[in-house]
Amino acid sequence: MRAKHIASLSVLILAQLGCSTDRKPGSEPAPGAAPAPAAEGPSPMQASASGIAPLQKKQFGAPITETSTTPLPTLLQDPSKFSGKTVRTEGVVSAVCKSMGCWMEIADESGSAHIKMAGHSFFVPKDASGHRAVVQGNLVAAEAEEGAACGAKDNCRGEAEKQTGRVAKVELEATGVQFLD
Repeated sequence: MRAKHIASLSVLILAQLGCSTDRKPGSEPAPGAAPAPAAEGPSPMQASASGIAPLQKKQFGAPITETSTTPLPTLLQDPSKFSGKTVRTEGVVSAVCKSMGCWMEIADESGSAHIKMAGHSFFVPKDASGHRAVVQGNLVAAEAEEGAACGAKDNCRGEAEKQTGRVAKVELEATGVQFLD
């Protein structure tokens, strides 16, 4: 009986060590093991929802009514041109609020946009990272960030920067989000 407990405990310890993300400096991967991913990870355009759990619900907030999509690079190139206007854009979700799903970031190779859900009127799944999303909303002027609901008060942009390693150049207040995959 005691040998059985020791064997079970040994298996648990080995499993824990195998799952550990902490690596000692100079430790080498096992022969034939896949190389460790780069610190930056894949670019958002390379990300796909394959291997990611499918979302049970695809539509959040109001339905998307804008018919023309403004590519994210166009928004990033001249945000002032779209300030205060309703736009539709899309990208791969690179970060999501882990507490409520009240914000997310979408990105492509040109950069990223910080998306806050209009007045916390709806929330997106906290496990939406890696999924492709269409977002409809109003572009928020950069000067408005200081007093915005999704700003310094709850530090969502700071949390997004921790998750992605960068600061989004534009911010949208979403009225609707639809996941494509």
